[in-house]
Amino acid sequence: MVSKYGTRWAEIPVGLEDWVANRQVSAHIRILNALTLGYLLNTAMIVIVFFGTAPTLPLALWAFTMTAMTAHRYAIGHSNRRNATREDPQAVVWHFDINSTILALLTAIGLIWLMPLGHADQQVFVGIAGSTMIAAAAYTMRTLARGALIYLAVVSAGMAACVLTFGISHALPIAILVIASGMLLAQMVMTANKLFIVRILHDRDLNASAETVKMLLNDYQDQGSDWLFELDGDGSMAGVSPRFASALGRDAADLNGRSFFSLFDNVPERDQLESHVTERRAFRGLALPLKKNMSQDDRWWSVSARAVPPSQGSIVRFRGVITDISQAKLADARVRHMAHFDGLTDLPNRTFFVSAIKRQFQTMHPSKRLALLLVDVDYFKSVNDIYGHPIGDAFVKQVGQRIVQCTQTSGLGGEGHIVARLGGDEFAILMAGEDVLDHSIRLAELLVQTLAQPFTIGDHTINSSASLGIALAPDHANNAQMLQSNADIALYAAKNGGRNCWELFETGMDTAVQQRHAIERDLRVALTRDELRLYFQPLINVETGLTTGFEALVRWEHPEKGIMMPDDFIQIAESSGLIVPLGEWVIRTAMAEAVRWKEPHTIAVNLSPIQLSSANLLPTIINALAKTGLDPARLEVEITESVLLNDCEANIAVLNRLHDLGVKIALDDFGTGYASLNYLRTFPFDKIKIDRSFVTELAERADCRAIVSAVISLANNLGMCTLAEGVESEEQLAALRSEGCSMVQGWLFGKAMPADHYASLRSAPDENSSKPVMLEPQKLLTPRIAA
Repeated sequence: MVSKYGTRWAEIPVGLEDWVANRQVSAHIRILNALTLGYLLNTAMIVIVFFGTAPTLPLALWAFTMTAMTAHRYAIGHSNRRNATREDPQAVVWHFDINSTILALLTAIGLIWLMPLGHADQQVFVGIAGSTMIAAAAYTMRTLARGALIYLAVVSAGMAACVLTFGISHALPIAILVIASGMLLAQMVMTANKLFIVRILHDRDLNASAETVKMLLNDYQDQGSDWLFELDGDGSMAGVSPRFASALGRDAADLNGRSFFSLFDNVPERDQLESHVTERRAFRGLALPLKKNMSQDDRWWSVSARAVPPSQGSIVRFRGVITDISQAKLADARVRHMAHFDGLTDLPNRTFFVSAIKRQFQTMHPSKRLALLLVDVDYFKSVNDIYGHPIGDAFVKQVGQRIVQCTQTSGLGGEGHIVARLGGDEFAILMAGEDVLDHSIRLAELLVQTLAQPFTIGDHTINSSASLGIALAPDHANNAQMLQSNADIALYAAKNGGRNCWELFETGMDTAVQQRHAIERDLRVALTRDELRLYFQPLINVETGLTTGFEALVRWEHPEKGIMMPDDFIQIAESSGLIVPLGEWVIRTAMAEAVRWKEPHTIAVNLSPIQLSSANLLPTIINALAKTGLDPARLEVEITESVLLNDCEANIAVLNRLHDLGVKIALDDFGTGYASLNYLRTFPFDKIKIDRSFVTELAERADCRAIVSAVISLANNLGMCTLAEGVESEEQLAALRSEGCSMVQGWLFGKAMPADHYASLRSAPDENSSKPVMLEPQKLLTPRIAA
């Protein structure tokens, strides 16, 4: 919103009028000494030149009034010089404007009066003096645009009138030139004023962004659940933070210089810790018990660290993070519970629910029927966007409680229901019996009414609704997968029909769903028909400008639809489970292509959360590495933050095993998810990919620049490489280079192209006979505790 006080030259946001006025006054005061001296000098010179020519008394009176108004302007500035936050800065601006108006009138009067009295050289002096005053005013008063424009208008008009009334030769062209010059200077004043306001507003936004990022980083250091630590070359602690010391019940001064190894019991893991530190080898998830004299209770720490390059004046040689895993050691039973129940609502999760449906089909009596209700909260994303994820989580929890209460309502046979949270804002209800159609419809109507009632969470009242889809067996399906699919189709129809309602599955109820199934059907045979293609986009080292690797991106060459982009089929592949074989094909094909290159470029492939949960992922990668002979260090897998949202411990265990193979792990789309900083301490990534949404406006927006700078600084401090996506201009590249970004990719260096486009990178056939790398699967697949 633009302030009503904003000028036509610069827009001032509402609420910042006084702040801008303060900055304008302060800027003018800084140049007020020069303005004062200039006016006094001009006045003195005019008096000297016209002394004896003009009447003495009027000349003295004019000089006195000019001097008095100049002194008055200086007094206004002097009284406000030491006060940077004036109570009424706009009143100060008006005082300056009134002073400018009087000075302009006195100057114009002096010019009009003195011009006819002087001889030729005195008239030239008057013209020069007037021009000097106009030009000086345009510069010294530019931050106070209103007063400057008044001054320029009055003095320019006075000079033009003086020329016209005096009757000198070529008076009209001279007057026109004077007016045009005044108008040009006025335009310059408006432009300078606008640039000044835009600059100070941008500076304010930049400072606010920098403070926000600094606050986030300090909050991670001061209030996070983990602790950062630093060691010198001998394994002694350095720069111990108060939180780290408080966790041990010690003073930071007592711990600085003490051996880090002395904190832990004499167990084999401590020997491993000493070996890693002594040999400067990175390690992660090393579980160590604290000595009894360090804690009254049994406590375990998980330690991850890596060596840092030596720098001048720094004694730090190792840096890492510590996580207290004491509770995890005592929570095996809870972990088993969490494997089948949702951690937020304590309802059965998707795994449990799907198994329950399959069991019902396996044991279903001919007289028994099943009803599956899928419940999806309408516009749940807006709840998270408006209120934040903590409120969103509490909201989901209350939704689950209301669903359970509805199923327990008398008359609906609620005791035999299974209520589950499938993920996010999606719930499911399974009911069995002889009259499930009537019960499911009555339950659906009750749920629609109940979930449409306002939710109260803390001080917030959230209005919401829900859509439901119902499918029956054996009426609509004869297996678990078909029952879920038809219930999902009914849910889609409910959402498409206006939401806040329920729909019972009907054959052919939605063409869009059928088209989705058609794509899924075609995708199932796409691999066997050799319709999938890999495109490769180069990854560039910022410092050298050289290509160091490529990202493999999949395309589908559909026989009827042509080239299909990932956005058209990846989501369907994930929901149908086809992402697993598709991802395995991408991994094998990408490695087979990479091993043909002359240079040891890296190859990056994307992993979805479903792929990471697949039992075939590790065997697929190990077999592909063995078959192609590709150096594992050349393979890089990219994951998004969503991988760490669900089943986090299992996924991190898989990532740790991949890391043990030598495979690099990159965190993709960093900063676009929830609690990104937490993921950097959950797993020590090799690379952070900065999302293109921050890079696109990097050269234009100071907040994007501040955020990118903070991410790069954080990654560098943690020893992680940074790669910026979507670089399309030299300005973006220059900004990233100045911030210390390691790598970039984007259209500036090349679009994703088929492998044949990079045929010049390939070795000759007889040069591609490297021996396969001999792997030790048993050693590589040894279980380990995740960080």
